[in-house]
This record gives sequence, C-alpha cells and structure tokens, in this order.
Amino acid sequence: MSSDSTWVRPTENSVEALEHGMRFVDGVELDLRLSTDGELMLWHDDLFEEKLPKNQRCPELMHSEEIAAKGVNRFDDLLASSEFTELWKSSSKTVNIELKVPHPVSKISDHTNHLASMMTKVEDSLEYLELPKRSTMIYGFSPQIAEAVKKSGVTLPNTQLSPHLRSWGKSKIKRLIGSPNFVSNSVSGLIKDRRRKGMPVVGMALHYLHGWERFIHPGAPVSLTGKGLNRLFRVSQEMGLHVWPAPLKLETIMLDAGITLISDLIDPTIHSLPNGDIRWPRPASQPLDEEWKKVLNSADVLERPDLLLEAESSLPMWHEMPDSVRKDTIISDAEKWNWSGSPESWANDLHEGRPWGCARLIGHRGSGEGH
Repeated sequence: MSSDSTWVRPTENSVEALEHGMRFVDGVELDLRLSTDGELMLWHDDLFEEKLPKNQRCPELMHSEEIAAKGVNRFDDLLASSEFTELWKSSSKTVNIELKVPHPVSKISDHTNHLASMMTKVEDSLEYLELPKRSTMIYGFSPQIAEAVKKSGVTLPNTQLSPHLRSWGKSKIKRLIGSPNFVSNSVSGLIKDRRRKGMPVVGMALHYLHGWERFIHPGAPVSLTGKGLNRLFRVSQEMGLHVWPAPLKLETIMLDAGITLISDLIDPTIHSLPNGDIRWPRPASQPLDEEWKKVLNSADVLERPDLLLEAESSLPMWHEMPDSVRKDTIISDAEKWNWSGSPESWANDLHEGRPWGCARLIGHRGSGEGH
C-alpha cells in the first residue's frame, strides 16, 4: 500500500478482503485451517496472538464458534457471497487455496490424513458451484501434499509450494530452517518433480528467480530477463509459475515472463508503477486490447484514475470475449513464452479458464497480507 493511499485494507483472509481481491485483480489466494469440530476456517497463523498457553491459541484445538468469535470467517461464509462465487464461476478468475498444517502443540502428527480431510471438505463444498476446471488450485508447503491428494482422491488441480517451511515459529526462523530445502532444489528440479506428480503449477519464492540467492543452485541460473529467462522458458514450457512476493517494481517484468504474481499490493489507488508505466491489475481476467494499451500508455498521470475506470467498464472480461479472440490471445502468449506443442493444444477448452501457464495477478490473502 502506498504511503499516501486513502484506501483502507480489509482484514486479510476476510470475506471483505477476498471479495475486493476477486473484483480488483485476476483472483485471490486464501488460507484454510481445520477447527476441532471439522469446519474450514479462513485463517493463516498457526496460533492466535494472545497471552494464553499455546494449546488455548491453536486453531486446530478450538471449536469453530470460538474461532469465529475472534472475527474469523468460515469458508462457508465466503461461499455464501454471491459476488465472490459468480466471479469464480465465470472462468475469468482464479482462486488459490492454501491448506495449513497445525502447530505441534495440537499433537496432530499425521499431516497426510489431516490434509486429505481438508481436501475432501474443500472439494465437497465446491461441488455445487460447478466451477471451471482451471479456476481453482489447492496447495500447501507440506511435503505430504501429493500423498494427501492420492489418499483423498480429490480431482482439484494441486501443487506443493517451495521452499518447504515448517508450520510454526517466527518468519525469520522459518526461513533459516527452510534454507537447506531452498538450496537443494533448483527451479528445473522443482518443475520436473511437479510435472512427474501431475501438478500443473510450480509455486515458489521469488528468490529462485531473482536476486543473488538464485546462484546458490547448481547449474546455470534462471532469471526474469535475458539468457536466464530463455532457460526458464525451456524448462517450464506451459507449466504455471506462481511466485511470491511480487514487488511493484518487478510487476511488469514478471508478468511479461509468464509468471503468476501472488501480490500484497492490491491497493486500488495505485495507478502507476515505479517506472512510470500505468498499472493494469487484470491482465488475465480482463486483458487490454491494443487500442486501450495505446490510450493508457500515452495518458497523463492525472488522467489515469478516470481512464482506468473507463477501461474497466468498457472492456469485456475473459469469459465474455469471442472464442476466436481468446484463441488468438492464448496463441500469442504461448509463442511469447515459448510453449511446446501446437496452437490447437494451447487453445483447448478455453471455457474452462486460461491455461495454467498464463500470467495472472493474484491477491495474497485477498487484498494483501496485513502483518
């Protein structure tokens, strides 16, 4: 959020935040935890921050009513929002659902069964919506994700996030303990592993692609530009690359590289990027045509807010575009990102949503992380 912004960010993972993200960008990411009475709750942290013993602050040891009394919404509350579900069903928007494993104080050590139970509940909850096939992604950091998918039998697209971070502790400690996992997995290795497991997306930290950390891995590094980007294209093909964080200064470069951004910058008052370019927040769900690109790119800074609103009201959403235009758009993107295969394979079943390899801008926890 910019320092002079007048926008007030809704509470992360709340229905309000998720509705905002769904409207403003190409979709949202949300976190789910399982209460002791089997309710899926929209909550990220492993413990609530209160001056109580850990076992009294652990969501997995609390009844859903106790959790809701703290202002936390249920997954069912979100599904009751027609505004959210109608956008989800349209095939233009994407929802990434992260499944969280419990803190050790819960004494729930069988994470495979825990995750499998959550997956089953998610799929059962979504069945009546009849969502497009490429509208939903379930994932988590746990290395048991693939086994849980197999055990649960769910058919929702899924993947494992990297690097593997343990499910408790402060962020700095998590990153420190996760360092060996980061060092031992190259981007090429992650893509091969996910492809072997039938996962259509690789979810990974930005450090794999940008910054000095990418040189830690053996072999030639990948990157967001130049020869490193060509190497990334060669190994990724049409695999989706979902990456966080997404600094505003890298937003255009990442999208141009075919990367889906998990962004905390979902502030509707941000109309310009640090390089001076105008910001268009729905590259996948409401793509700009050439005419609007020219208008927006030549606009004066003061004209941008009104022009962005005008473009939003006049441009069709992805699902409203003619099939021929959608097909041409996908073929153009696929050629730019050097996908393998044929145009027919790239532009197949577009009513089910954009292929996973297409770049999207996704709101982290709805409208951005709040802490």
